[in-house]
Amino acid sequence: MKIKKKLLLGFSLLFIVVLIFGIVSIYYIKVISETSSITLKNNYATLKFTREMRSVLDENDLPLNSVAINTFDNALKKQENNITEPGESIATSNLRKAFRLLTGSSSNLNQTQQAERDARLQLKNIEGLNMHAIELKNNYTHSTVDRSTFFLGGMVFITFLILFVLIVNFPGFILNPLQELANAFHQISQKNYNARLHFQTSDEFIQLADEFNIMATKLDEEQNADLTKIIAAELRIKMLIEEMPDAVIGLNEKQEILFINEEARRIFNMGKKPVTGQSVAELSKSNKLLKMILDSKGTENSLNADQPGNDLYFQQKTLEVVVPNLKPNHDVLDVAGYSAGTIQVFKKVEV
Repeated sequence: MKIKKKLLLGFSLLFIVVLIFGIVSIYYIKVISETSSITLKNNYATLKFTREMRSVLDENDLPLNSVAINTFDNALKKQENNITEPGESIATSNLRKAFRLLTGSSSNLNQTQQAERDARLQLKNIEGLNMHAIELKNNYTHSTVDRSTFFLGGMVFITFLILFVLIVNFPGFILNPLQELANAFHQISQKNYNARLHFQTSDEFIQLADEFNIMATKLDEEQNADLTKIIAAELRIKMLIEEMPDAVIGLNEKQEILFINEEARRIFNMGKKPVTGQSVAELSKSNKLLKMILDSKGTENSLNADQPGNDLYFQQKTLEVVVPNLKPNHDVLDVAGYSAGTIQVFKKVEV
């Protein structure tokens, strides 16, 4: 998956979660609001009407006067138009019957008093039904709030979890491959051309890894080719030196022997003992000719091997090996040279 798609997927997922969270929040807030509104509008209105009718009965003697009758009748009509709970319709109908008997002209005192008691009983029933409904709706509202709180809390947790996963893992999609790439380039800078990148992804980094591996392979091939050329050149030079009729000794800048051919070994009586890497100063303590090399100041000198029974004369020639030293100086390269040692050639002179 491409990095761009990973970004789009991550942010799209986060956007969807936030959108769902917002929609659910609005829905539950609306449900709670509607539930509370219905409870206040219907049940509390009924309690208001029954209170008005009870006040008429409490504040007036029987039989009721015309003002009390009108007040009771208006409140009863409002109640008849505000029936919402099961059983409330029957109680309201019985209240109307008791009110007719209460205000009937043919009713005697006992009937009127019984009608008042029936009216109070029906008012009590209506109030009880609505109080019970208020309690149920209040419990429903609380349960709705609890469900909303639980669900919204779950949504918050899920949102937090998704954000946490994105925060923890998403930087790794970018930083981990970059760190591996930096380490690989460090290996290349240390001339370790065997370094390779292997990403277990299918994004742009896999393409970058392929290009890096191609570059490292080419550098490795070029290094091996150069090394092969150097070794081949060294072998050719060594064979050439060995086949030369003159004695040849190579010294480094520390006056240590780098190479010596068979002719030089014979002249300096070194036999087959290993001398490569040894100091000429140490060897010259027991070798007259080597000491003469050290004491020599010029580039050309005549030497007498002075071997018993056979005087041999040689022409010594000193060749200094100077290698370039490129040092950056601002934007210009200053070319300077330094000595990397000498090559001593001893040519036999016929006398």
